[in-house]
Amino acid sequence: MDASVKTVDYDGVYFFRVGDEGFIKRLQRIPGKGLLAISENRAYKEWVIDKTMDFEVFGRVLKVWRSEEF
Repeated sequence: MDASVKTVDYDGVYFFRVGDEGFIKRLQRIPGKGLLAISENRAYKEWVIDKTMDFEVFGRVLKVWRSEEF
């Protein structure tokens, strides 16, 4: 994770919080609406982060490690 990234200047996967909850989601900038939070897990729906929400970016995720059982 690149912890020096504190703003969403381009689409990517970020570690952030909204209110008291932390998230790791793909963020897509939507002009006039805010940010679209997209989960890689299809069981979770997309949702919009708008300017009224208490939002803070902690960093941009650069790599992901995935473990699978065989």
